[in-house]
Amino acid sequence: MFSTLRSAILLILFFTISCANQNPPSDENSDPIRILYVTGGGFHDYEAQAEAIREGLSERLPVEITVDHEAGESNSHQLSRHNDPNWHEDFDAVIYNMCFALVTDTEYIESVTRPHYETGIAAIVLHCAMHTYRDADTEEWDRLLGLSTYHHERQQREFEILPLNTDHPAMADFPEEGWVSPRDELYIVTGVFDNMTPLAQAWGPETEAHHVVMWANEYGEARVIGATAGHNTDVISDPVYMDFLANGLRWATRR
Repeated sequence: MFSTLRSAILLILFFTISCANQNPPSDENSDPIRILYVTGGGFHDYEAQAEAIREGLSERLPVEITVDHEAGESNSHQLSRHNDPNWHEDFDAVIYNMCFALVTDTEYIESVTRPHYETGIAAIVLHCAMHTYRDADTEEWDRLLGLSTYHHERQQREFEILPLNTDHPAMADFPEEGWVSPRDELYIVTGVFDNMTPLAQAWGPETEAHHVVMWANEYGEARVIGATAGHNTDVISDPVYMDFLANGLRWATRR
């Protein structure tokens, strides 16, 4: 009888441990993060990147993603959703991965930035979002980003991206020894704002200078995570990049 009872206990323990190993730990807040994903413009495979981000974030976080690709390949399109001053109310965060370099309408641009500043809706800004609205008279988009950049180095190459602040929550899974990215563009950073915290940088052989590649920013009530890396889909879908986005999203949405 004792042997039978002992076998039964061992079987229960084995089953419990096996089930625990098969189920990944759940996020600390099971409510999905409601994300508006703004994309479009030329020069990038934005459809493939949207799918890569949807898949990668869904593996790491509970998310609901609404994709706005209304602009298609236009670099001058103004999204119709921003005609509504309450466009942000159904979302916890916006991921900006677009290239609207030819838009210069100050009133329109500030209709995009204002809800972040006033309500604290989080923002994730990727790659060509940094060159979006770059000829506008208003500085509000750059203040949301946390830095200024107008060009990138001409040659695409692999870059060794080195961490600068491993204590920041967005860098929780970033390799301490750095990360060699797939082939990418390096943006030339010309200025940073006071509330921006550099998180990682890369050396630019053409400019012979280090440039911030990943960072955190605070813009009014909003937390912002940025990465100039991400021209090619191979970069965005890399696990190191996706871990950075997921951890940054947790921090920016205060999860």
